[in-house]
Amino acid sequence: MSDFYKRLPDDLTGREPHPDEVTTGSPEKRLAQQISIRASFASEKVKARAEEMLNNFATYGSSSERWLTGLMADFDILEEDPENEVGGGMYKGWSKEEIRELYEVLYDEEL
Repeated sequence: MSDFYKRLPDDLTGREPHPDEVTTGSPEKRLAQQISIRASFASEKVKARAEEMLNNFATYGSSSERWLTGLMADFDILEEDPENEVGGGMYKGWSKEEIRELYEVLYDEEL
C-alpha cells in the first residue's frame, strides 16, 4: 500500500464516497468531487496539480472522464521519466513517488 493510501481515512479507500460527501449532479461533477476529496489528503504539490487538472473539467464538460482516461497511459511513461514530453513539461522535477501519488488521486488505484 502506498504512502498516499496510508494517509487516507479507512472509509475513503477503495469505495465510492458517501452520498453526503458527493452531491447529485452530472457524472463529471461527481468524478471531480471524488478526485477533490482524495486530493485533500495528498501532498501540496500533488493537490495543486490535481486542482489544475480539475479546472479542465469545465472545458471538457461531458467528455471530462474520457479526457482523464486518455491520460492514464501517460503515467506509465511519466513514472519512469517525469520529464518526458508526454507530460508537456508539467512534471519537471517531480519524483516517481509524486507521479504515483497524482495517479492515485486521479484514478483511485495504484500505478
